[in-house]
Amino acid sequence: MGFFLVVSCIAEPAFAQSTTTTATTTQEVAPTAEIQAQETAIAATSEQSITDQAGQYERASIESVRTALNPTEVGGEQTTVFQVTFLSGPLKGQLRDISSDLSSNPYALQPKKGDKVVIMMQRSGDDWNLYIEGFDRRTAMIWLVVLFVLMLVVLSGWQGFKTALSIALSIAMIGYLLIPAFLAGMNPVPVAIVLAGIFTLLSTGLTSGWNRKALITSVGTMGGALVAYAISLFFADWANISGLSTEDDRLFFNKNPMLNPRGLMFAGIIIASAGVVEDVAVSIVSGISEVKRHSPRATKAQLFTSGMVVGKDHMSALANTLVYAYVGSSLSTLLLYKQFGGSWLKFINFDSVVDEVLRSLAGTIGLIFTVPITAFLAAWFMSNEMAAEGDTSHHGHKH
Repeated sequence: MGFFLVVSCIAEPAFAQSTTTTATTTQEVAPTAEIQAQETAIAATSEQSITDQAGQYERASIESVRTALNPTEVGGEQTTVFQVTFLSGPLKGQLRDISSDLSSNPYALQPKKGDKVVIMMQRSGDDWNLYIEGFDRRTAMIWLVVLFVLMLVVLSGWQGFKTALSIALSIAMIGYLLIPAFLAGMNPVPVAIVLAGIFTLLSTGLTSGWNRKALITSVGTMGGALVAYAISLFFADWANISGLSTEDDRLFFNKNPMLNPRGLMFAGIIIASAGVVEDVAVSIVSGISEVKRHSPRATKAQLFTSGMVVGKDHMSALANTLVYAYVGSSLSTLLLYKQFGGSWLKFINFDSVVDEVLRSLAGTIGLIFTVPITAFLAAWFMSNEMAAEGDTSHHGHKH
């Protein structure tokens, strides 16, 4: 009994202290919760402010184009005013006027009545600042894609449809796997290597069947792509290439300083190289397969030689194609030579020029290495496969 009284006497102050502490804590939590709510509101406001500052892009249609007099300090000047109807966004269905001055039409576009344009909208109090960003080209692009798929199907039938499907799956994986992984901070190089392998396997599997030929083609393709990556890695370090060759690159990575521009550049080289060298790998594997089918007693060395002959013929054409493709896509860069007074020293050290040279030549070297890698793999595996089939047939005949 006395024990319980002692425990009660000891526990009561403790409980009272606990109650007091709890009350005090509750009183302290209240302002803390209020502060957190304020911080959350401030963060939301800041985020909204950033969004408003960045703006949003919506579709609109040009309803009319007219000339208006814009008053200035010395009188006035004529300016073009575009009346647009918004087709999407918060102003959908509304008519607005956008002048053709430098601030509202920074690219000096001259759309006509009926043209579809893209409008950049920035919040300004209760209204919007509107800018003509460019033409809405989606319809033309969609019909171009439809024409591409239609030509594949018409000329190649079911094979062409499977080719289009493999391209669509590859683009989807880049958009939904590679890009989100890079934005999440992952190293894009291993992701690109895995995806390039999957792209190649999908492409060859869908077009030529899920067999050993598809596997050999995929391995040979990835061998060439990895050689291109190794070459580009070595020479990018030697040439001190940052991966920031354009203003768009610099703008993006300035806003995302935690991301690695060189990693994205290498990922692009891997994927581009895999797409190019797959063509020669397919030709080599198919050629060796046909040689072995018509000459079952052909040795590994003979099959390898046949693959090298096919690969060399194909390689010279593809090497030119690869270099011409990069040169054709960078003609505006080549004009910089004249802009800098014909100075080769300035021109050859320009970031965009060095970047294009690295991409084209590393990809071409990867293409060259694809020939012996694929020829060796195809000769080895197909020779062994035929030998195994011969042994099976021999044993079956003996019994």
